[in-house]
Amino acid sequence: MNPISNSPVKERMRLENENQAKAQETQIRNRLNSQLASSTAKSKYPATPFLVGGGIVGVLLAVCQLGLDFVLYGLIAGLIVWGCANIYVSSSNKNLEQSKQAMKDKAEADIRQAYSDADARTTRQIEQYDMEVSAYSKKVLQQGSKLDPMVQRVTDMFQRMVSHADAGSHMKFVEADFTFIVKLDGISFQYQSSYTNPQDDYSFNRERFRDLGSQAECEGLAQALAKMVKKKMKGLYPANSINISLSHTDAEVTLHFKGANANFVPAQNIV
Repeated sequence: MNPISNSPVKERMRLENENQAKAQETQIRNRLNSQLASSTAKSKYPATPFLVGGGIVGVLLAVCQLGLDFVLYGLIAGLIVWGCANIYVSSSNKNLEQSKQAMKDKAEADIRQAYSDADARTTRQIEQYDMEVSAYSKKVLQQGSKLDPMVQRVTDMFQRMVSHADAGSHMKFVEADFTFIVKLDGISFQYQSSYTNPQDDYSFNRERFRDLGSQAECEGLAQALAKMVKKKMKGLYPANSINISLSHTDAEVTLHFKGANANFVPAQNIV
């Protein structure tokens, strides 16, 4: 599975499963190397001693005046044994090479299966995570007025960002990016320069909410807040006078504000 660039949470899932697969690959390759090391080929000329031995016996018999024919018989016997043994060894070594190749093929198949299983686990975990995010987001949206103070706080911070945007007479539109990040214990805000101020953070404990229990809940709350804040911001301006788009990376949401600039003055010719 390719790296997941748009979600650190999901990328951690992928990396964890991939590392497990890598560990399995190492075990499989070590086992294969051990098996291959213990599988050695037989000597190519195992019957040479028989050939030499037959010749020696024949010479000895000839020396003992038993006749030169015994030398020939000894050599022939040695050659026959040598040839049969080499045929056996050649066949045995061929079978051994086939067995080694089968070991290698099985090891590669097991490795591919390990990575395939890792990708399947990642896919299941991501699907489960997305379901949990969606379910929590829906629960948040059903809370109604209970979360009004939280929504108002995020909206106030958004408006503060817009108020600091360039609204000079040369700007036809006022544009600003506002980022908030939902964490287990609260909400932090990030400004266009990536500057953050912990004093601006929304603390769940201080506002008497329990901490969230998982990253899925953080992202679910972030998604719900983005919808509620967007709706509230649009209600503060004349209809169709602003546009708010959003993007997010897990529980980090960026809202882009674009609205007509009341201070804008069209350019005019010098002469």
